Amino acid sequence: MTNIPLMRTQCHLYLFASVLGLCMPTGAATYSGNGNTGFGGPTGLGSLTLRDDGTTISATLPKGPNGFNDALVLYIDSVSGGFSDTSGFADAGDGLRKAISGFDGGANRSVLTMPSGFLPDYAIALGPASDNFGGLWQLANGGNNSLGFVSSVNLNPTGNNLSASYTFSFDVSQIGLTPDSGQSFRLLGSYISNSGFRSDEAVPGNVSGAQGWNPFTGTAEATYTTVPEPSSTALLFGLAALGAAFRWRRRN
Repeated sequence: MTNIPLMRTQCHLYLFASVLGLCMPTGAATYSGNGNTGFGGPTGLGSLTLRDDGTTISATLPKGPNGFNDALVLYIDSVSGGFSDTSGFADAGDGLRKAISGFDGGANRSVLTMPSGFLPDYAIALGPASDNFGGLWQLANGGNNSLGFVSSVNLNPTGNNLSASYTFSFDVSQIGLTPDSGQSFRLLGSYISNSGFRSDEAVPGNVSGAQGWNPFTGTAEATYTTVPEPSSTALLFGLAALGAAFRWRRRN
């Protein structure tokens, strides 16, 4: 025998969830690796998915073949100013700082020249096995510890180079953006050892150069747009739909 009140309650809950979904939008985008396999393909044949709720950006990095033994550096252009290349970075304070700088702390360096018009201000460095850490830094020229540490990005897992995927997250305010603003930022990922020895692998975007401590050029970057605050129209529609649902319930 059909339970009519239960069906009505389920219908109301479904409608309520739909209204909440309308009023709380989320964005998402997936970027493929550049297809190169210089370090075995863990990032060049992998991908990166970003999503956000207007405040926090959550990322998933499905790994390609072979181990994630090195560091993925994501250069982020989110505010005015920035750097056209990494030639002034000489921070060798730890492995991930070396990866961001493309510098081994001595005589070896791989300068990355950014794509035209792409001037990053921040960098996320992910070293799940090489450094057991992922963090966000503000870019700056200079020597050891000149890169400004902002925050951990909650990389998970660490201590494992063969996980099928890795996750991390950070707040939009940490890269100079306003929450719920619908602002965009651009990013380019370069896969590199924690001694600055650069591979031809990239995600997102693309790089060109001879693998090693050699000059590289970024040839493409990606853009991600955060979700805006729910519009007043969406909120009004949601409230109207919810009111209609309760009126329907009273009549039935």
